[in-house]
Amino acid sequence: MPQRFHFRLVSAQDVIEDPVGALAEDIEEAQAEALSAIEELRRQGDMSDVIGGWNLEIRSESGVLLRSIEIP
Repeated sequence: MPQRFHFRLVSAQDVIEDPVGALAEDIEEAQAEALSAIEELRRQGDMSDVIGGWNLEIRSESGVLLRSIEIP
């Protein structure tokens, strides 16, 4: 059964929240979708400044941190 995951991009200076989140079967699928979305935004030039020093946080619907991934 799909569950809702929420994402945050976090650096030492900024936090970018995803208030809507995404439905995924599990955390692996949620992570793959989030990283794919980041790459697409970079290709479009919308996230060209998100390079190094950022982490992607994946949180449960209740806000519990499930995983933190360094963004290369």
